[in-house]
Amino acid sequence: MKKQTRKTLLAGSLLAAGAIFLSSCTANFCSSTDQAAMAYPYEQGVTVYVSKAEFETLKAGEAKDIIEQELAWSQEAESHGLPAIAGPAFGNKNDEVYKYIPFSPKTVTKTDGEGNVTEETDRAADGSLKVGSYTAKKYVSSVLASAISSAESNGYYVPGIYYLGMIDDYTLKAAVIESDAASGYGYGKYDGVSTWDAYIGTEAGAAFVAGLKASSVEGDSWAVNPYTVSDTDGAEGEQIQNSVLRQNGRIKFSGPTYTNDKGVETRDMWANYDAWKADIIANHANRGFKLLDSHAIPSTDFDNLYRNSVNSKVNAIRSCIATRPGEYGHYGPNADWRVPMEEKTWGYAWSKGFLEGLLVYPVSWLTDTFALGMDPALSGAGQIWAIIFVTLIVRLLLMTVSIRSTADSQKMQAIQPELAKIQAKYPNSDSNPAERQRLSQEQMALYRRHGIKPFRQILVLIVQFPVFICVWSGLQGSAALATGEFLNMSLSDTIQSILFNVSGTWYLNSSGWWTALVLFLLMSGIQIMAMLTPKIIQKIQTRNLPKMGVNNAANKQNKTMKWVMIIMTGFTIVMGFMLPSAMGVYWLIGGVIQIVQTVITQIVMAKAKKKRK
Repeated sequence: MKKQTRKTLLAGSLLAAGAIFLSSCTANFCSSTDQAAMAYPYEQGVTVYVSKAEFETLKAGEAKDIIEQELAWSQEAESHGLPAIAGPAFGNKNDEVYKYIPFSPKTVTKTDGEGNVTEETDRAADGSLKVGSYTAKKYVSSVLASAISSAESNGYYVPGIYYLGMIDDYTLKAAVIESDAASGYGYGKYDGVSTWDAYIGTEAGAAFVAGLKASSVEGDSWAVNPYTVSDTDGAEGEQIQNSVLRQNGRIKFSGPTYTNDKGVETRDMWANYDAWKADIIANHANRGFKLLDSHAIPSTDFDNLYRNSVNSKVNAIRSCIATRPGEYGHYGPNADWRVPMEEKTWGYAWSKGFLEGLLVYPVSWLTDTFALGMDPALSGAGQIWAIIFVTLIVRLLLMTVSIRSTADSQKMQAIQPELAKIQAKYPNSDSNPAERQRLSQEQMALYRRHGIKPFRQILVLIVQFPVFICVWSGLQGSAALATGEFLNMSLSDTIQSILFNVSGTWYLNSSGWWTALVLFLLMSGIQIMAMLTPKIIQKIQTRNLPKMGVNNAANKQNKTMKWVMIIMTGFTIVMGFMLPSAMGVYWLIGGVIQIVQTVITQIVMAKAKKKRK
């Protein structure tokens, strides 16, 4: 094997080993409770909650057949001890909140004897409607809709309408109990009908439920819906913060508190869902109610598909490093949900890994401290200042490590004329081993004379690379940066996703399109300028010096260094396009600091050289 090939393989192996090691500092800080909170905005079920007046209007108009069918099913279900999926949401305990499940009936295509094709509503043997697809707006863009579509394509049994309606009913009632702070029930304690009966049987519980509204809030009262419009994915209607589903719908994907083997209190994601499904199967399924037969219960294949879809959605979100408890983020189809995040301590960070505790958490802590200190509402400007201050601190710390390397680099630029003279003495060093050896000896002697250690720059890069990865992870994981927007640009979204977001009126910058474009252009321009600054300074300093003869070895070395710089700058620009826009701000500020550092170093060295002369 050739020597160069062996070097290439060794370098590749070292890079691979380094990548594996450094991947440890990109651990996801999100707890199962955080993930449950983030999951609900993307999967809110199929049931729509409306006022009594709106229910009567729908029943007499566009949803007449659907609601009448669901009321008939609900009446039959009552004989089996099941809750209704249409009608009063809380029985006779509240005369204001009603519910139903919007769906389009299944159709069949028929051809008559003359070849005319028609579509007709498909019905069961007893004449009842069959569900074609669910049409609630919050469902259409949900993870559940995607899972059901994939399941149908793969031939899996999908859950029936009554099963989905019961899961929504469990979720609503559990969220109501949790929202009633005076109820005395702990988070995630709702396990079925018996818990609800005990709660609603109390005077306080009955009063709380009686005061619930569908989509409006008066004074300190609570609403059911997260928006003022009942059937919406968030595109219409104002947000209702005092909504039991906005505040506690996450209970669907969470569970009771327990202490894990590390002595940390936690909750298992899916614990409540599993308990509710088990309750439905044990007490209601296959008991004579046709809408809860074996085919209406999710199959193992569907359950795995559904869980993987939800888990994949929340696992892709990493902005969970909240150094103080609160509501953070911009989740849901329209990125308008803030969800509660558990406080992450330094000890929690160390449990995630060495670099997480050493570097990642401190970066997020600094970011949160600056952002919340300057802008407690996290409206955007505070986060930008936080990134600026964090960049300055990180760069100042790195400067203590890289100052000698930077000086070496500047000295290398200063001795170029002497280096060129040496290289001119050995024009055949590229092909003559003896000349190459003598050239190398004279170059090293020149470096020693001026106190230059070329390999020091490589060592600095080895130190800086893990710091860069950890800063990226810290900014990406910061819950504060995932909250609010700067000129409509979310700092936790990638520049790529913002630029390709064609929703809204783009020329009004409604999704931060222009902000992201300007940031990307500035960041790219500053990075290119930072790369070219030493070269520009060198040309200015050597413009009056005589040109040396051509040296192939020197040209080859210069070309290699040139391509290394171009590739590194290109890498930064590409990653700035693909990583969260907070990293674009970081690189923009870092590039400005690098340019200033280069210019100041050159001025200091020029004055020192003049003084020596």
